[in-house]
Amino acid sequence: MEQRKSQKEILKQLVSDGHLTSDQADDVAQAPVLAVTARELVSYLAAILITIGVGFIVAGLVANVPQAGIAVLLYVVAAVLAYFSHKLSSAASEKQRVGEVMEIASVLAIAVASGILLDMTNMRSEWYVCILAVATGTWGVLRASRSQFSGSILMAASVPIAIMSSTSMMSLNGDNNRLVVGLMLLAGGAGLIYMGMKNIGFAFLPRAFGSLLIVIGSITLAGVLSTGFGSLIPIGVGVALFTLGSRERAPENLLAGAFGIIVGVIMNVVYWLPGNILQGLSIIGCGVVLLLVLRKQLARASQLKPGAPTA
Repeated sequence: MEQRKSQKEILKQLVSDGHLTSDQADDVAQAPVLAVTARELVSYLAAILITIGVGFIVAGLVANVPQAGIAVLLYVVAAVLAYFSHKLSSAASEKQRVGEVMEIASVLAIAVASGILLDMTNMRSEWYVCILAVATGTWGVLRASRSQFSGSILMAASVPIAIMSSTSMMSLNGDNNRLVVGLMLLAGGAGLIYMGMKNIGFAFLPRAFGSLLIVIGSITLAGVLSTGFGSLIPIGVGVALFTLGSRERAPENLLAGAFGIIVGVIMNVVYWLPGNILQGLSIIGCGVVLLLVLRKQLARASQLKPGAPTA
């Protein structure tokens, strides 16, 4: 598969095509990715402090309030936050981000309030946590393509919560539990990477978090298989992530893939070979083999350049 072009390569192509000047290309290359002003950052810090202070005050006021009353209060807070978030959604970019912070707070308030009410029905905590996590994640998926970051944050945060709560409902023990958790981490991570490859706001987060979940899932599955062949799982997953990261030029996939390969190689060598010296030599040998393969690929690529003779 064809490798994605880097920003530098695209800018160079635009300059050569006459669409940009060299100075304009340099300005684009050196421009910061995030256009967040100091005023906006200070506003976020102030908002966090105010929220914490309000939380302390509310905690003192509702100490003797029934659970239903607390839930109603949270729903009211969520409604107010949602109203202002909607009002800011059509404003300037800076205000839109403030609105998305309010959106995240509103969703969390709704989730907590709903959890309180469901707990009053004597429903198992694993059930309603899973239900609320799935609902939150669904909202995140729906909002991901229309938001700057709120959809990705809600979507990524809900996946591990849904996985842990759903596996708790199954009441599995030992290797069976680890097997199910590992498979679900792989599936959840793959889903996040898939969403992160779409045109959504803050796509880096689901890609990075999804890669992390996949690597953790592969290592979990490797631990389930007591034989040395279990270590091939993180190696295979690592190779897949590394290949994807290389094609897409995504450092988050590359790092996760490299970590999976390294862990898998170490697990495999330690299981099959005795002694630190032999194990160390084997790991070095793996690195040398990779360098030799890379050298062969580079030589082949140079022979296949336009104008070069082909076999």
